[in-house]
Amino acid sequence: METIAVVVPCLNEAENLQLLLPQVNAVLKGLEIPAEVYVVDGGSTDGTEAQAKRFGARVLRQRGTGYGGAIKTAFEDIESTYIITLDADMSHHPAILKYLYEMRHQAEIVIASRYVKQGYGAMPWSRKILSGTLNRVFRGILDLPVHDLSSGFRLYHRKAVAALKLEFSTYAVLQEILVKAFCEGYQVKEIPFHYLPRRHGKTHARLLRFGRDYLVVLCKMWSLRNSIASADYDNRAFNGLVPLQRYWQRERYRIILGFLEDKLRVLDAGCGSTQILNGAPQIVGLDLQLRKLRFMRRRGRRLVNASTFALPFRDASFEVVISSEVIEHIEESDAIFAELVRCVEPGGALILGTPDYGGWQWPLIEWLYGKLKPTGYAEEHITHYTFEKLVRRLEGMGLTVEAYRYILGAELIIKARKPA
Repeated sequence: METIAVVVPCLNEAENLQLLLPQVNAVLKGLEIPAEVYVVDGGSTDGTEAQAKRFGARVLRQRGTGYGGAIKTAFEDIESTYIITLDADMSHHPAILKYLYEMRHQAEIVIASRYVKQGYGAMPWSRKILSGTLNRVFRGILDLPVHDLSSGFRLYHRKAVAALKLEFSTYAVLQEILVKAFCEGYQVKEIPFHYLPRRHGKTHARLLRFGRDYLVVLCKMWSLRNSIASADYDNRAFNGLVPLQRYWQRERYRIILGFLEDKLRVLDAGCGSTQILNGAPQIVGLDLQLRKLRFMRRRGRRLVNASTFALPFRDASFEVVISSEVIEHIEESDAIFAELVRCVEPGGALILGTPDYGGWQWPLIEWLYGKLKPTGYAEEHITHYTFEKLVRRLEGMGLTVEAYRYILGAELIIKARKPA
């Protein structure tokens, strides 16, 4: 059964809770599902805890400091299916709770946004400029499809945030959550809302610390976004700003789709997050890394979370089986080749792609890659293949090498035919 927890981080917000909590309770009653309100108290001295209990909210004593400490406490202690966070100062109208809840099946994180169409923020001009600039910079540098990264009015599916290792104790945790969840392949949606002026009290944000922490989180999250730990690493490279990387992805895409011809029953074993799944929508995508499959999910697309060493398909299930940029990442084994060939029907084809370590091109490129982009794949290749070695192995299994292509003399893509 689905359950909701509404989380209100608080520090001396007793006056605002008198207005907020009755409205929250009324909205939740209208949703007609099990729901509970939590006030995460950061050490209030104005009767916040008593006020929370007066209106039926459960009080959690915050561990750690700042807004980030409150959010981490909630994520660790609350086991509800959905967690909705909102501010205590009445700047987030409680009625938007039901709009967030209605979008729960569209994404794992739903944000009430000031910066999408029909959104608005009633803020002083100085804060409006600062907030707008910050969000544009973060959106551009981190390449995230989110307009309001600093909105704290959000719905989270617990599975998307429960395992996140959060570091920041200030409001910078909001960007950290988004980036880390997105890198795990979870989806983010925004709905418009109007941000309202605070009713009582003063904001707890401190401008200088605010700016310093946002700079630190930007640097750390940029490193994560541009590493292979990001679910969309390969997908972004297809349209990336690095010309060589963009060319490489597109050339691989062109060669593999050319080798596919018009076959309809196709498996990509180790599909990752490449654009090949979009270019050939008939493909069944299989990968061991669940975060990449989460990122690539679409309605109607078949995706399978499994190992290439044990493909969950019957013999001869596919006209074509693709294994691109996989075999160099694992120990050399007869088992993986046997599994790939097993799933190809008689007369079908195996498309195999891997760097060719027999020439000078790939070793040089790999060395340069390690120097210029250490967060990439430079140190991930543990088995080194050559053209001659691959051909001998494939022919030893009864396949005939029908065609092959190179990308800059470094990456080898072979098409081998299984006997009919």
